[in-house]
Amino acid sequence: MTPSLAQVVWLRRLRAILYRRWHHTTIQRTGRNNIVRLNDSLLRQCKIELTGNDNTLEIGAGARLWDVTIRLIGDHLHCRIGSQCRLIGGQYQLEDRGSRLEIGEGSTLFTPVVSVLEGGSIRFGQDCLVAYSTDFRNSDAHSILDATTRARINPAADVDIADHVWIGNQAQILKGTTIGPRAIVAARSVVTKAVAAGTLVAGVPARVIRENVDWDHRRL
Repeated sequence: MTPSLAQVVWLRRLRAILYRRWHHTTIQRTGRNNIVRLNDSLLRQCKIELTGNDNTLEIGAGARLWDVTIRLIGDHLHCRIGSQCRLIGGQYQLEDRGSRLEIGEGSTLFTPVVSVLEGGSIRFGQDCLVAYSTDFRNSDAHSILDATTRARINPAADVDIADHVWIGNQAQILKGTTIGPRAIVAARSVVTKAVAAGTLVAGVPARVIRENVDWDHRRL
C-alpha cells in the first residue's frame, strides 16, 4: 500500500525529531510566544536559544544544520532559513527588537558569524555559497558619537545579498552593503559598499577586479 502524502510528511517530521534528539540538538525558550518551526529539517549538535517575547525561528523542509548556534535575544525577532539549505558550523545572532535574518533556499554557509542588531535585517538570496570564517553584520554594535553634539554618527544599515552569490574565506560584509546576483567576493576581502551584479571584487576595502562574471558549484 502506497503511503499518502500526509503520511510521508508525518514520517519525515518524526524522523527529524528523532534525529535531533539522537544528535544532541538543544532548544531553549525563555519568555512568551516564542515559536520554533523546524519542519523536517535535520539538526545535528545545534544550540538554539530564544530569549524574549514574540520571536520566530523557521527552518524550511529538507534543510541540514550541523554544529550551528542560533540565538534570538530580544522581542519580535524573526529568523528564516530556507528549504534545502546547508549550514555547517557558525553563529547566527539576532538582538534588540524587530531584527530579521533570512537565508534563501538552497544556500550553503560554512562557519560564519552573522549578527543582526538594532531592528535591521540581513538577507541572503537563494543558492548562495559562503566559505569558512566569514563575518556579516548590519551594525557596529556600539555607538560612535560626535564629541560636541553627542549625536550618534554610525547608524545601523541593512545588508542585502542577492541570489547566487559566492563569498570567499574570511571575507567581511559590513553594514549597508548590497551584493548583486552572480557576484563573487574574494577571500579576506572587506566589503563596505555596493557590489554590482556579475562582478568579482577583492581587497581591503573591496574593489572591482573583473566584470561580467558568473560561477558554478561544479568544477567544469
